[in-house]
Amino acid sequence: MTRFPALVIATAWCIALAAAVVLLPSQPTLGVFAVAVAIPCLALALVMRPAILSIALACALLAVGRAELPAIDPQIPTRAEGLAGRIAIVTGRVADDGRQTAAGGEVLVEPDRIFIGTQQVSGIGNLMVRWRSPTQAAFGDEVRATGKLMVPRDLPEFDRRAYLAQRHVYVELQSTSFDVTSSGSGLAAIPAWLRTRYTTALDDALPPPHAAVLLGTVLGIRQGIPPALNNALIATGLVHLLVLSGLKVAVFARIVQAALQPVLGRLATWPALALIAIYAMVGGATPAAVRAAAMGGLAIAASRLGRPTHVWTSLALTAAAMLGWHPELAWDVGFQLSFAGTAAIILLTPTIEKRLGFMPKVLREPFAVTCAAQVGTLPMMATDFHVLSPVAPLANALVIPILPVLISGGLLLGVLSFIPELARLAAIPIAGLLAYLEQVAYLLVRAPAAAIPIPRFPTWTGLAYYSGLAPGIVAGQLAGRRRTIAIAGAVLAPTLISGIALGMWANAPPQAVVMTVGDGQAVVLRGPHGAILIDGGPSPARLKDELGALLPPWQTKLDAIAITAPTLGHVGGFTDFDRPAGAFLLPDTQLSGSAWRTAALEATARGASVVRLTAGSALAIGGFNLQVLAPEPGAPGDQVGAAYLALRVTVPGGRSFCDFSDLDLDAQTIAATRLRDPCTYLLLPAGGRSLLSPELERAALSPTTQLIASRGAGQLAHGFPPNVMRTDQEGTITLPM
Repeated sequence: MTRFPALVIATAWCIALAAAVVLLPSQPTLGVFAVAVAIPCLALALVMRPAILSIALACALLAVGRAELPAIDPQIPTRAEGLAGRIAIVTGRVADDGRQTAAGGEVLVEPDRIFIGTQQVSGIGNLMVRWRSPTQAAFGDEVRATGKLMVPRDLPEFDRRAYLAQRHVYVELQSTSFDVTSSGSGLAAIPAWLRTRYTTALDDALPPPHAAVLLGTVLGIRQGIPPALNNALIATGLVHLLVLSGLKVAVFARIVQAALQPVLGRLATWPALALIAIYAMVGGATPAAVRAAAMGGLAIAASRLGRPTHVWTSLALTAAAMLGWHPELAWDVGFQLSFAGTAAIILLTPTIEKRLGFMPKVLREPFAVTCAAQVGTLPMMATDFHVLSPVAPLANALVIPILPVLISGGLLLGVLSFIPELARLAAIPIAGLLAYLEQVAYLLVRAPAAAIPIPRFPTWTGLAYYSGLAPGIVAGQLAGRRRTIAIAGAVLAPTLISGIALGMWANAPPQAVVMTVGDGQAVVLRGPHGAILIDGGPSPARLKDELGALLPPWQTKLDAIAITAPTLGHVGGFTDFDRPAGAFLLPDTQLSGSAWRTAALEATARGASVVRLTAGSALAIGGFNLQVLAPEPGAPGDQVGAAYLALRVTVPGGRSFCDFSDLDLDAQTIAATRLRDPCTYLLLPAGGRSLLSPELERAALSPTTQLIASRGAGQLAHGFPPNVMRTDQEGTITLPM
């Protein structure tokens, strides 16, 4: 503690600031209180020994103040949200690198002028501008956008509004027109210019997809990668080669130093630092690149000044500086992966490498590094990328040794781009190495269990994992009684966390879960008193995976299964369905097809009782009240969308979930007459491919109704608001009832 005081202080700052950002966002009063308390804590350093404790506590309190302050005008959120739904014309400056989406992109804009009609408004904070077009915007660009202002969509499992509020964004602009009026100027424009120039140079020197792969390898820009290759890289754990990681910055730093040292000697340090910073910015200034550039810069500068370095202190100071600069980075997956992966590599690589003496040295180090990084980041990879790749260590061992050659060759092509013929000649051996990288991904992805899908990875699982991993690592460094205590902690801590989580899981409050099953629908209603499955989607495998992730392992029986329509998107998942149910609910009509009959027969063979339902019926099952809105008695079952089952599910608290299956417009109009109150949540018929009938829209929707579309990729019918939650974009959607 007293040997590395900077490490203690920076760590306290990071932990407190990240906790304040994630757990208690937008609390200016808390920030004022924390800063006020920090002053007497600093005074304690005069009398407390070791003084580092009170200094670390004061820094932690100041970090809370940094997360919550400076206090903004408290009326900004109110003014911004009051403009929701209005059409605005915005001009401003792009304040961060944009993010490409499937059909366009989004950027953070600091507005200069905002016009609503002929009236200019101000004091509403920054805007997150989203658009659908090939237009790209870079940091520092001046842009003009026209569109509708919307309150940011909040997600049940992620407080997106709190995340955007950290960046002073309280409304989004869903743009119908987006143009870059002028590119950034001055020093801020250099990275974007270099990025564009380098992309053009690679496209001229290499054929696709090699040019796109080399662009990702050198600068971390992922564009133009064929989907099959992209999926293979993800499945084999090689996708990190397409992002600007710390490893690449380290390779670039070595290349720069090797090139400048013979020419400038001791004076090469400061130009090298400048080039490393420019390289990180050209690649998009990702958290991993900034972290690596900062740590590498500290090491180079310390060496030049003759000062010792300590890797943990450098890592903590870099994290502290980045969080102090942008507190919202605490939410960023790239930031979390970068620091967790680096810490795991430092801690675990030497131990793993010692046990790999049988491997050639050229393969041993990358294999050990990849294993260490996977161990350190497994919960994050499972949560954010939903895949675990057992072949990743082997794939990286085969590819990482050529990474310095690829980066050096890629940089050389940029220099030779002024002589196109020479650049194309130099690109021939580089293309061979790129083909090797691509073939490694294509071959290993075919190996058995090359990629293990992880549909859901709850937060408590990650806590249990790290609570066991941390004392396990400590135990490896200890001996005797202390080692025994550490091992006991590695066993007891995750066991306790898992037991508490399972107890809370089994007694969770009522939820409606719209599962990601592709082009169809499957909904689970679960609570402390039981579970109901409404439809099964088109895929038995996806239905099985989703239910396995949602329901406790001991809850094998469902209280009821309901089929709302006979089409594949509703009943395909029931093929060989093996969960018993207490009741099997069907519309009381002569439905077409045979798949639903097979599902009903299999359910009755396992003990279910078939219940036929018509409009006006009501049931109480598993703690949920089901009100049947369709079909009407005598509705034609052979007419598509005329006689399907529509339900309004309520709980004692008053919230409701409405499922109108794939009812056609006429059936929706009739069902609307049976609604007495609006729906809290409404699952759109047919995945939102057509608008609701006017009568159903008036009866079912209120200003607070959340619309959900269960569907595969594609556009919603024109006219739905942009805050519709979609399973093809959000994944499985959990709604508190």
